[in-house]
Amino acid sequence: MKTNDLQGGSQERTALLGTHLGTFEALFRHPMAHNLEWKDVVALMERIGAVHEKGHNKVDFELGGEHLVIPKPHTKDLPVAELVALRHLLQRAGWSPDAKLQARHPEPAAPALMVVLDHHGARIYRIDAASADSSGREIRPYDPHHFLHHLTHRDQLRERGQRAPEEAAFYQQIAVALASAERIIVVGHGTGKSNAAEHLLEYLRAHHRETYQRVVREIGVDLSAITMPQLLALAEQALGSAP
Repeated sequence: MKTNDLQGGSQERTALLGTHLGTFEALFRHPMAHNLEWKDVVALMERIGAVHEKGHNKVDFELGGEHLVIPKPHTKDLPVAELVALRHLLQRAGWSPDAKLQARHPEPAAPALMVVLDHHGARIYRIDAASADSSGREIRPYDPHHFLHHLTHRDQLRERGQRAPEEAAFYQQIAVALASAERIIVVGHGTGKSNAAEHLLEYLRAHHRETYQRVVREIGVDLSAITMPQLLALAEQALGSAP
């Protein structure tokens, strides 16, 4: 374990130099960095916070009273889902590329998200209060980083009367898109092995435990006939009456 008592805000740029500064900037780069090395991330977190080795090949990053437990990657690079989670940890702890800018434009509250999926594809919706003085909610598409652009499940075998095997990449992309959610509703079509929602939950349980723990409801419906007002009604039931 290595700790440091540096704080966020105006000290960020002066406290970080060389490789540490480059790693910090890469964590907030748009488009997202896909070749950010794990060892550089660990070195940065040791510089500004604390790194604790956990069991089951996991690491606990601690910064400003906030914690993030993630698995060590199987490759030298930090996966996108963990990059997003680490970015949120830094922001929660007061570290951002421009603290003054963040003060003027605070990070929005973590959203409540609904993922609607079958073996053909997935859609994600954000559920918000309809207005500041309203007890109702509104539903709208959610894909701020284009995680789900053209996201479909490979389905060639279905055309020949067979169901294609589950693709980890399909569920990984969904997991990345859900990483920022405070509460998650999963809506699927079908039952048992034919229900993609079940496979998503199994994938989150195995590979993205923290995201899985934010799932508040799984719902099975006929997606061929569902309407947006019906999806909103399901969301309101799952989230309760208060926005």
